[in-house]
Amino acid sequence: METETFLHRDLSSFGLSRSDVEALDERTVVVTRWNWDYSLGHRFQRFCVDLLETQPKLRVLICCSHPEVLTNGRGLQKPRKGEVMELKEFSVEDPNRLPFPFFQIERGGGLTFHHPGQFIFYPIVKLSPARLSLSTMIDQIFDFSIDVLESWDLRGAHHEHRLLGLWHGDRKLASMGIAIERLTTFHGMAINIRRNDEMRRALAELNPCGLSLGQYVSVEELTNLPPEPLEDFRKKFLQRIRHEWK
Repeated sequence: METETFLHRDLSSFGLSRSDVEALDERTVVVTRWNWDYSLGHRFQRFCVDLLETQPKLRVLICCSHPEVLTNGRGLQKPRKGEVMELKEFSVEDPNRLPFPFFQIERGGGLTFHHPGQFIFYPIVKLSPARLSLSTMIDQIFDFSIDVLESWDLRGAHHEHRLLGLWHGDRKLASMGIAIERLTTFHGMAINIRRNDEMRRALAELNPCGLSLGQYVSVEELTNLPPEPLEDFRKKFLQRIRHEWK
């Protein structure tokens, strides 16, 4: 079984314990860690990418949140031919002057933000045209998220937008940034569940993903949340994955 060896690994160097790891099925492991130090989570993703070189059928699905942190990818989404995008590029001469820790990372996209009120999903998966392509995986991650939000009586979330993401009307609920190495995905989606006013104040001049701060919204601002929203989202989201990702 693909998952057995993984479940018995010592992952303490990544800030993880045995209770953070579970098998979803015979080839899929779920790692859950709320408020996880970003550098440890990033290093764990790299570890999993290397691991899939020897265990290509294994899938590691990370559900987490991070303390307040800013990350910057390889660059903003490029417009199609004839399309105009009024996105503002991010540049920083001195990262130490930013209000939160800053990481330059491998994923696509521009500046984004994380905080404890987000649900973050990092799929460490070997892509295959026959089983799971990148575009299908991204669409399904958004569709699974929409299903969870509808269970919370939030209607109208969609990903039919010229900019990649999960949207409600013209306001952005979730960002998506994927990196691929050796056909293995890492990084992923961050959906804003709870509003974080401290982060919003810090982002006022930073234009995350090239957008003005007013274009971002949290689920909390649009509907009532269940008592433990991150855990409720995780359980319902993984139910869809268990059903769809055979």
